[in-house]
Amino acid sequence: MKTERIISDLIKSLVDSGVYKDEYVAIKDIVVTHIEKKIETYNKTIQAFQKKHGIDFERFTSSIQNKATPESEDDWMEWKGAIEMKAAWDEALKEVMEFEAKV
Repeated sequence: MKTERIISDLIKSLVDSGVYKDEYVAIKDIVVTHIEKKIETYNKTIQAFQKKHGIDFERFTSSIQNKATPESEDDWMEWKGAIEMKAAWDEALKEVMEFEAKV
């Protein structure tokens, strides 16, 4: 079964059951919800590192320069990754919210 057909059938059942008014609204809501959960996950990671180290990422970066331990390097990499991924998901959310289907 083709991917488009599977998606269409799944979304159709949500529309037919009255959960959504149409396919566009259903897909957009599902995508937005997914993106918001990703952003929330990365926000929690960022906040956990801020709490653990008691400073923001920029200050942490400065504080470990030329004296980083393997643990602080690991934290830095994970923290930086979370910041970058959050920014990517923020941008994706912005684009999805601005998207209007050309149907």
